[in-house]
Amino acid sequence: MNKISRKGGIIMKIFVLLIIITFFTITITFADILSYEEALSFYKKGDYKNASELLKKYVQQKPDPCAYYLLGYSYYKMKKYSDSAKYFNEAYIIAPELMPSCIKIK
Repeated sequence: MNKISRKGGIIMKIFVLLIIITFFTITITFADILSYEEALSFYKKGDYKNASELLKKYVQQKPDPCAYYLLGYSYYKMKKYSDSAKYFNEAYIIAPELMPSCIKIK
């Protein structure tokens, strides 16, 4: 009887651990989406400085070619052309077929 109750306890602990891991994974993914959307909002308002700061943090966590492309445009709009070229290049390295249409700014 003791062996059965130990197995049940272990199974329950594993189950709870899996639920906790799933929760944190979903939370982190949701936070990434929010930071990209917030950066896009700043970009649309013409606040390229805040957009670029959020996008730099975002691409450190998730190297998304569209985010790199938008980051390049943010620097371009701020007339920081060398930084702009750097991030356009990063987008190209990840996805050479990337088209500006992937950036939905409007």
